[in-house]
Order: sequence, then C-alpha cells, then structure tokens
Amino acid sequence: MPQPPDGWPGDGSEIVAGRRRALSRRRLLLWIAHFFKVLILSIIVILLLVAVGIPVSDNGVPAAGDYSKMQFDWQLDPRSYLKPFNSSFTQYNVLLDAHMHTTYSDGVLSPKQALEFALANGYNAVIVTDHQTVDGALAAKAYAEEHLQGRITVITGMEYTCCRIHMNLIGINESIEVTPPSPSDEQLKAVIDKVHAMGGMVIVNHIPWSNTTLLPWGVARLPEHPTREQLLDWGVDGFEVVNQNTFDLRSYQFVQENADRLVGLTGSDMHYPGSSYAWTTINSRSMSAEDILDEIRNRRTSFLLDPSGTRPVQDPPYSKGYQRYAPWGLVGDYFYGYVDRSRGQYSFQASFCQNEVVDIHNTMIGWFFLWLIVAIVVLEILYWGFRWLLLLLVARPIKKWWTGRSQ
Repeated sequence: MPQPPDGWPGDGSEIVAGRRRALSRRRLLLWIAHFFKVLILSIIVILLLVAVGIPVSDNGVPAAGDYSKMQFDWQLDPRSYLKPFNSSFTQYNVLLDAHMHTTYSDGVLSPKQALEFALANGYNAVIVTDHQTVDGALAAKAYAEEHLQGRITVITGMEYTCCRIHMNLIGINESIEVTPPSPSDEQLKAVIDKVHAMGGMVIVNHIPWSNTTLLPWGVARLPEHPTREQLLDWGVDGFEVVNQNTFDLRSYQFVQENADRLVGLTGSDMHYPGSSYAWTTINSRSMSAEDILDEIRNRRTSFLLDPSGTRPVQDPPYSKGYQRYAPWGLVGDYFYGYVDRSRGQYSFQASFCQNEVVDIHNTMIGWFFLWLIVAIVVLEILYWGFRWLLLLLVARPIKKWWTGRSQ
C-alpha cells in the first residue's frame, strides 16, 4: 500500500511533533516545579536559621574570651617615665585607680584578678566600684588583707548607675539602693546626703562619656545629666577628670575653680584588662584606706597621665563555650545585619535609657531574595549542564560500548 509523502496528513509526523511539544511542556513544568520546591525549601531553611540564630545571638553565646585563667606577670612603674600633672606635686607614695569593676557587676576579672592586674600596672591602691553594689569591693578588700598585705590597699565603694548620672560612692561598706532609672533632682540629692551621712564621698564620673550624642536619637547618652554647677550645689565631693584615656578638661578646670570644695580623681573604669592611662597620685601618712581617703577629702591629689597607654596588653584565649555556640550566634549576627536595632544606654536596672528603635532594611531584604533566586537559577543550570555533560561524555560511550559487546 503506497504511503503518503512526509508531512502529509496521516504520515504520523504531527503526532510525533505533538508528543515532543507535550514532552517539552512537561519538562518545563517539572523544572519550574523543581525550582519552586528548591526556592521554598531555601526560604524554610532561612527562616529556621533566623528563628534559631537570632535568639542564640541575643542570649545564648558565651563570651568569646575566657578571662578566668588570665594572669598578669609583669610589673610597670609609671613613676619611672611620667611626672605629675601638677608639677609642684612631687612627693607621693600612692598610685590610685579610683574606678574599676569586677565580675560582681559587668567586669570580666574576679576581685583577685582585678587586684593582680592593678599591681602589674603600677597601682598600689584601688577603689573598687561595681555597678549598684559594694559586694565586689568587700570581696577585693578581704582578698587583699589576706593575700596582698602591704602591697595594695582596697577602698570600698560602688558606682551609682542610672539614666541621668553615674557617680562613684566611695568609702562606704553598704550598698545604696538605686531607683528609679531616671531619678529626680531631689532623689539624687538625697543619695548624696545619705553617702555623706555614712561617712563616704561622691565623685561624678566620666561626664564627656555621659554627654556623648547617641544615635539614632540625637540625645545625650544619659539624658538630663545635671550640670556641674548643680552637682556642686548638691554637695558632690569631686569629679573624675580622667576616665580611661579621656582627659575631661572642662571638669578639671571646674575643679580648679572650686579647689576649696572639689577634688579631681582619675579612673581606669576597668571592665576588661587593657592599657592603663592614668594614676591618681597622693602623699598619704600611711597606706591605710582611712589615711588615703583623708587626703582625698582634703583635696590633695594630682595624677600621672599616659594617653598612649601602657604595655604589655594581652588577649584572653577563646572560651570553649563560645567556639561551640558561635556558629549559631554568627548566623544570628548575619541576619541582624538586615535590621538596625538600637536599644540605647543600659540603665543597670533591667531597662534602657532610650526607647528602642528598629529600622528594617526592606530594600536590602529584597535584594537578598533576588540574589537567592539568581543563585538557585545558576545552580540549576550548572546541575542540568553537568548532567548533560556526564551523559554526553560517559553514559553514551558506555552504552555504545555495551551494545557493541552484546552484538
């Protein structure tokens, strides 16, 4: 029976072409379905990483450094290369750090380590001033009296910390309650009066730091900080004129202008062991805490200043706990990069001094998903290209070889 020419109706070519078109559509639909499966799975994985990583980043990652075993085996003598800021103040036997923290608040060194660090950096007297408590100072004092007698003197105190002001309350052995987060003028004055009634002194801390503009709010770090004139009227005993490596010239000049009522002290404000920058110099009758405090009350102090800081400085080893959980924390940190979360200055009373501001970078998130889609498409092309190449170079030659062998 004669067959119609190719392409004529009934020759079967239309059926074959239709089947090929259907197969192509089916393959396209399968690829699209596969693409969306991969996209949805990727989004699910990302959401899981966000759900786990961000909480771990916020609360679950231990500190990177293990400070518990740090030792400080050097001995510096700042007197060998520094002179007192007041050139006439040449006789002194006390090198005092008037502001430091321990693990009893937000410091990383135990009271024992804090004293060893102070000795290594040339101090022979310290005022331990943990936030809201004298417990760290009492622990340091007990350790010094038992193990470091004659080497270092510990004066007890605490740092009164709120959203208006930070003040060192020194020479007291009992913690003073700090409430509310933003006390009134009358409440602050009452604290000053109470410290005086307990036989202590009040030193106003790091005014430049307190008045630094904090973004995104555009206000001072500690809003409504009292002026130096107000604080003088309320009866404070002095100002911290050097905090870490910041020389507060305005406070220093204010102390000099009111030298009959105010004393200037320096403090490392040590939370982490690093360089030391300033030493308060005092010529005391003895190395007892009482005699040193008596010289401070009589406003007979000067200080040594090294703006570049001391050496050596060492880093702690990484803690095993940090290494264990850091991968999750770093995942959380990555996704935090798509959001600016500004909480403000911590009040040390379970709150913050500014209202939280959250700025979500929607454009950045959009680009993230766009690049995710591009990456999936590229991977799909590479995957199918590799399969085709494998089929061309390996599978077909093997099939041809096997067919020839069978024949």
